[in-house]
Amino acid sequence: MKQFDAVGLTLFNDQVVQHIPPRSKASHLQHILHGLSTLSAKGVTQIESVLSGLAERLQGRGMLILISDFLTRDQDIHKSLKLLRSRGLEVILFHVLHPDELNLPFDGDTVFESLEDDPTVGLDPIDVREEYQKAIQEQIDQLKKISNGLGVDYVFMDTSIPLQQALSYYLLKRKSLIKI
Repeated sequence: MKQFDAVGLTLFNDQVVQHIPPRSKASHLQHILHGLSTLSAKGVTQIESVLSGLAERLQGRGMLILISDFLTRDQDIHKSLKLLRSRGLEVILFHVLHPDELNLPFDGDTVFESLEDDPTVGLDPIDVREEYQKAIQEQIDQLKKISNGLGVDYVFMDTSIPLQQALSYYLLKRKSLIKI
């Protein structure tokens, strides 16, 4: 915003819940921060359909930053990302997971409750840990592969690393790739 770039915010689950159109006024940041502060997780996330809708709404020569855990049923976002890129948008994916989502470190009978609409599952994590970790790593690798193939920046963020440190690392890496 200090460079007078227009910044907006779109919050969604299976549809757009709130859209704050891009503006370049300094006071606009307060609208974005308010949108983030009132956010509550509910509903089923459907990234692919929302991205397709955003591709129609957003104009070229812009940047779309998608922040998600990507723990959704519709994992085929390749088509939507390709559409966004074909419209001239720069796309950055921030894949954010908690260490527990990566490692499944729990012991003993555990009840897992979904934040989406999946049924509650009771099991001993030891029985599924190895297969679970393999599935999570495959998802990470798949998102990286899709992103690299489309010229989309993919950034994996583990929540145990401070946000400022993770963002600084990404921005320094990005800066070093820019040709002067």
